[in-house]
Amino acid sequence: MHDLSRLVSSNPTLSAIEDLFSPETYLVGGCIRDMLRGQEPLDFDIVTFSDVGSFADKIARRFSSTAFWMDKTRGVVRISLKGKGITIDVCLPKGHDIVADLRKRDITINAMAYAVSACELIDPLDGLVDLGHGVIRIISEDSLRDDPARVVRCLRFSVVLGFPIAASTAALLKKYACKVATVSAERIKQEFMKALCDQNGSRFFTLMETTGVIKALFPDIIYQGKDISLKGLRSALFLARETDGLIYDAEILLPGSDRDLAQEVESKLSRAGLLRLAAFVFGIAPYRNTEELDKSAVLQAVNPEQGILIAREICSSLKVSSRAITLINSMYASQKLVHEILSQKDLPVRIVHLLCEKAFSCLPETLLLAWALKRSPHSGNKAFLKHVHLKEKIQEIWRYFVDIYQVQKQNQLIDGNDVIRSLGIAPGPMVGRLLLEVEAARAEGVVNSRQEAIDHLHVLARQIQICPDMKRST
Repeated sequence: MHDLSRLVSSNPTLSAIEDLFSPETYLVGGCIRDMLRGQEPLDFDIVTFSDVGSFADKIARRFSSTAFWMDKTRGVVRISLKGKGITIDVCLPKGHDIVADLRKRDITINAMAYAVSACELIDPLDGLVDLGHGVIRIISEDSLRDDPARVVRCLRFSVVLGFPIAASTAALLKKYACKVATVSAERIKQEFMKALCDQNGSRFFTLMETTGVIKALFPDIIYQGKDISLKGLRSALFLARETDGLIYDAEILLPGSDRDLAQEVESKLSRAGLLRLAAFVFGIAPYRNTEELDKSAVLQAVNPEQGILIAREICSSLKVSSRAITLINSMYASQKLVHEILSQKDLPVRIVHLLCEKAFSCLPETLLLAWALKRSPHSGNKAFLKHVHLKEKIQEIWRYFVDIYQVQKQNQLIDGNDVIRSLGIAPGPMVGRLLLEVEAARAEGVVNSRQEAIDHLHVLARQIQICPDMKRST
């Protein structure tokens, strides 16, 4: 462990306000835990027995920032340090003194305080001991009874810190799991996002299953019958774990994809985090309302509609954004094309091009999900894997996307206006369809110049037999 006095003085944020702390003001919670673990906190919690607003204003002035009320009822004021990603929350105590305040918190390692003015660690619940042992321990049963959201918080802390849950705490989490359904979707979503964006995010699903949280949150979606749920959950947990490993190695497997996977789909949810959720749901989908798994199907690779439906239900219940739902839908819907590509001996350039077009916004996720599906023991596809170098095939698709598709996309031979002028048709879906066909022909080497592209347009028009009502009105 580390010397807190030295850590506080050397921290750029805390050293700037260290002199403002009076004997009735304390650093508390996660920032203490993180500093003791040798990490730089981005969030600081301060409890003061003096005037909250006044103290927050003093801090804000030090950083040329502004303090604003987060929750007047609970007496919480926040200061955000722009450009640094750092937040400082100043709040009223939850008890008559700092020890009483700490006893009302969630887990022991979050129930430590530091009196800056006295350079004293206050640890009435042995949080330092549990931190040293690396264990998640609830403070008391009252913590869960008063706020069932702490059930999910315990699971999230176990994931992001890599700490096991104490046996006595695990028993209490199971006892209060059924109460999680009473917690607002916004609070549940916060815990989900933080857990899923961790590099071991798949473990969150395992913990939710062992404690009964999944059943509490999604009873109508997942639990359709004991046998089916067990099969589906076994498949879902495998896919989530497999996807975790592939995300970890993504930059090696698909060079350049780390940057894509780190992008935020919405605040606090990365594309990698969304992929973990997509993999878990995809594993459940084949077992919903299905007595027997069709062994000729590779999970949902040839029938993604059920996966799309369940993903929409789960994402909607978690208040996930419409953009996130659209990306998951695209991952699922593109699996048919990936399956078709991987089932052929040679790379079918035309189909690869269509895949790149269809899954343009989430191709790394689509390929990693397909990879995990093919490696699943539940896929019924072992014979196929013996004859196909899965890794090489998927990497070949990725290289085509990076080296050929994206280059062609930036340097198109013709555009929509060319299609309209050349064929004399009105703007509409047909224009996009014809452009896609021209680009696919270019990918196959049939079209190599602008004139060849226009000539090919006329060939396509005859093949498609464009109707008179598609023509431009005169």
